[in-house]
Amino acid sequence: MQFRAFLAASAVALGLASPGLLHAQNLPPAVSGLDLQDVKVRAKPRAEYGRNVYGTLPSGAKVEVELDGQDLIKEIETTRRKQFSVADVRSLIPAAVLNNSAFPADATLEKIEFERDGRIELEGRLASGKKFDAEFRADGQLLDFDTDD
Repeated sequence: MQFRAFLAASAVALGLASPGLLHAQNLPPAVSGLDLQDVKVRAKPRAEYGRNVYGTLPSGAKVEVELDGQDLIKEIETTRRKQFSVADVRSLIPAAVLNNSAFPADATLEKIEFERDGRIELEGRLASGKKFDAEFRADGQLLDFDTDD
């Protein structure tokens, strides 16, 4: 019985010691679909600004998922230098973008951003190792594609 009391007190103390850090609960389906491991959720100072979700993708890359106030994904970015594969986030990318011949399906990503107007911005490295930035409309139209030469 004393051990239970100790565990309960420890849990409360841990919760008080890390304000703003929430357990991975009530995640939106888009985030749940990423199959993140070791998930931590940190509320932003004002709820209308959203929250940040930290976790490890199936590829092993540690990422931060920034959610807006409506729990929509604003961006996913690596928290360390290890990039993530397109396969890790494929479920979030519209089919029209994936089907565009310019879409770098074999690239690794440092960041993917989802803009309010439907644009999707990618930053990462092509299979050749070159850094790239690309921007697509949700309907699949390529807006910009730059590489470091």
